[in-house]
Amino acid sequence: MSLFKTSLIIFLLSFNLFAKENILNKSTVLNEVYFLPSEAKKTKENILYLIKNSKKNISIAMYNFSYKKFAKQLVLSSKNGIDIKIILDKSKVQKDNKLYKYFKKNGINVKIADKKLHTKVAIFDEKIAVLGSINWTKESFKDNYEIVLFTKDKKTISKMLNFMEKF
Repeated sequence: MSLFKTSLIIFLLSFNLFAKENILNKSTVLNEVYFLPSEAKKTKENILYLIKNSKKNISIAMYNFSYKKFAKQLVLSSKNGIDIKIILDKSKVQKDNKLYKYFKKNGINVKIADKKLHTKVAIFDEKIAVLGSINWTKESFKDNYEIVLFTKDKKTISKMLNFMEKF
């Protein structure tokens, strides 16, 4: 009976570890699409995972960014030596500059676009990009119908990085 219990515990722990392997960064999938709000939890978890586990840099160009959970994790990552660049829309910052000030105060490189910046993209370690219709606001994850693409496509990432270098 003891061997059975031990085997069962090992099986359940292995299954739990396998479930955690479902996080996007560890998958070998080139493209993964999520539809919100039904897949909002998984999308948020994947973005947080990418922020927490980036090794070199994170580049973000976001029309509307007010999600404090992401902002706090970006500051923690920055304090751990990750180079972070954030580009925000001028009109959104003029309406609410709390996160802009928070990022600046914590040493994050924040730029404001001179024209309307309607993009919603993030690139992690120049290896994984997240793009779609979603702004990084709590409401967008909770209330909206959105689409989010996670991609490892090198050509797409290169093009996105070239766009962000203009700021």
